[in-house]
Amino acid sequence: MNFHSLQPFTIEQAELYTHYFKQSNTRLADACPNSRFAWNAGYAYRYLILEDCFCLISDGGIFTEPHFSLPLGKLNSEKMQIILRQIEPIFEQENWSFVGMFIDQDYTALFSELATYNTEMSYEEDFSDYIYRTSDLANLKGKKYRAKRNHVNRFIRDYAEFEYKTLAKSDQEKAVELVRTWCQDKEVDCTDPLVSDCGPINNLFNYWDELDVRGGAIYYNSDLIAFSMGSVISDDKEAVIHFEKAHPNYEGLYSMINQLTVIHEFSETELINREEDMGEEGIRIAKESYLPIEKLKKYRVILTKK
Repeated sequence: MNFHSLQPFTIEQAELYTHYFKQSNTRLADACPNSRFAWNAGYAYRYLILEDCFCLISDGGIFTEPHFSLPLGKLNSEKMQIILRQIEPIFEQENWSFVGMFIDQDYTALFSELATYNTEMSYEEDFSDYIYRTSDLANLKGKKYRAKRNHVNRFIRDYAEFEYKTLAKSDQEKAVELVRTWCQDKEVDCTDPLVSDCGPINNLFNYWDELDVRGGAIYYNSDLIAFSMGSVISDDKEAVIHFEKAHPNYEGLYSMINQLTVIHEFSETELINREEDMGEEGIRIAKESYLPIEKLKKYRVILTKK
């Protein structure tokens, strides 16, 4: 068995992947179905089912290095040992280091318990997921959120005729055009997934019927000027915001779309995962300004035989 003999991971596996994801306990945004299928073109994953777990292996694609991701399902130390023994020959044949990525902190103990492998675990803070209370993002109460309330109130005052709508597949054309406007403002190439999320956003719209995508949109003078796309995980207790875009010419618009989407689309949840900052200072400042209560670490593991 070699890497190219594995089945390509495509949207046709959405139902199967979602089944195994729901059986797992991982909360990492990267592992949830919407993220996996939105960004998959950059990872070129292939898959196999081992020990009743969904296993993804990547040759690195354009984003990273060859690796396996956390097997999804009802995983335990015995299953992990068996899975690793079965996929290790793939890495050996390709002359790849035996590396695992997107390993949830809650699963690191399973690697520490391996009988036949030495493990080297590491993580980068830049790729930790930011977690917030849903109630904090919805209500923006207290002195700590005064600046956010001011942004929201400014937008409401200046653009009183705006309209909030639940995001729909029919918003695709206008949403993608907004992303292109954002790219032009930031002077980045919309066709390059290394610097733009235009392609992954378009993917989520294309896969709308196969995935459970939720989100909100703000219209002003018939123009879509902001939108947010997310999903619900962890038995409806937690939401993940995958993408959020706002027209650069409207002050307070990001704060507005953030709050309204949480209120209207994710009110039943307790927590909101707003993903990582990727080491970008501007994104880090924006995410920290909403005062996260937790950061989920994602581990990289290097395995060598004992």
